[in-house]
Amino acid sequence: MNPPTTDHPAPRQRLSSDQRQREIVANVLALARERGPDAITTQAIADRIGVTQGAIFRHFPDKEAIWLAVFGWVRESLGTVLATAIEQPGSPLARIEAAFLAHVAFIAANPGVPRVLFHELQYPGDSPVRAEVRAMVSGYRERLALLFAEAKVAGELAADLDSALAPVLFIGAVQGLVIESALAGDESGMIKRARLMFPLLLDGYRGRSQR
Repeated sequence: MNPPTTDHPAPRQRLSSDQRQREIVANVLALARERGPDAITTQAIADRIGVTQGAIFRHFPDKEAIWLAVFGWVRESLGTVLATAIEQPGSPLARIEAAFLAHVAFIAANPGVPRVLFHELQYPGDSPVRAEVRAMVSGYRERLALLFAEAKVAGELAADLDSALAPVLFIGAVQGLVIESALAGDESGMIKRARLMFPLLLDGYRGRSQR
């Protein structure tokens, strides 16, 4: 799925509330990539879009609502990416690889996503935003777990593989690529490195009995 556009509207162009909300979400993610989530204020969002801070609050009642919209977009978009990958024809293992590469491609196209995601998860306690993030990650893991279970039934992976833990390694590998790219300051090579990493990941999933 293509990321929401961050292009500024033409002068005096009037956008619907839904269009403006999507524009705000897009610019929050762009700011997260450029300066980090801590520096994202409603004034920074307004300045980037070219509107007043009051205009931001005409579309969202508060900053928490903005973050909920951001993670709502991430959950929907990443969910679509995963669904498209796992619905492709092929064996369960081939679809796991497709899902891994699709996830990395999504992050490479939207580098602000992991920054806001893990920034939110580092804080203790609870809030509607953190509940949204946990629900998103939990739902994603459950869908992956079903795919790993299919691979076990098909005999592609070891019968004793823990289908609930396998997605943790999957997501951890993606996050490792994110950290590597952040250190390099360049996401352009993520997909190539993901293709090289997957055989290593697969070796771990297959276990000693299938090496």
